[in-house]
Amino acid sequence: MELPQRVSIRYKDTSYNISEIRLKTFQLAFKIWEEESKPRKTELYDFTLNCLKQFDRQDRFVVSYLFLELTDMIRNSSLERGMREVLIKTCFREFACALTDFENAEK
Repeated sequence: MELPQRVSIRYKDTSYNISEIRLKTFQLAFKIWEEESKPRKTELYDFTLNCLKQFDRQDRFVVSYLFLELTDMIRNSSLERGMREVLIKTCFREFACALTDFENAEK
């Protein structure tokens, strides 16, 4: 699946295009491990929620696609298996919480 190149957002006074959004997502996912997997409201949650708020409705699938890329990247990494599992679960929770909070705010 090809990501739309027109997608861009602003986050903390910085503009991000689709490649930068992808990179920032990956960086924040690995930062979660350093933050000892704090539940919710990590910077990955904040960044994901910010993306959702700024994406056009037809481009919101990008968040799901980014998560699939992220899980593949973690799965294929040289991290220990238990660490990979925890990281994927934590990232999924952050994405899911951001998506749920975004949808609840739209109602």
